[in-house]
Amino acid sequence: MLFSPAELQAYKTISRDANPIHDTGLVFGILIMAKVEAILSVHWDYQVITKYEYTFLKPLFVGERARVKFLRDGAFEVWRENECIGKGVCIGK
Repeated sequence: MLFSPAELQAYKTISRDANPIHDTGLVFGILIMAKVEAILSVHWDYQVITKYEYTFLKPLFVGERARVKFLRDGAFEVWRENECIGKGVCIGK
């Protein structure tokens, strides 16, 4: 996953989220989760997932590359280089 300044601006415009913290290049949490959910839905059967739980551990900024690491039993982590920046779980039917 990689976010551009244009993606942040587009989301800021659509969401009307005027929090100045995002002017620093901090990626919106919901924008991260939208991409994570898309990745998870390809890896696991999207039709059996009823919800996601996710905890942000560290920030992600524009230009920083992140990846999803799949664990067992629906668990996953989001990593930036050698650092875990988030943890979550997919809960199914």
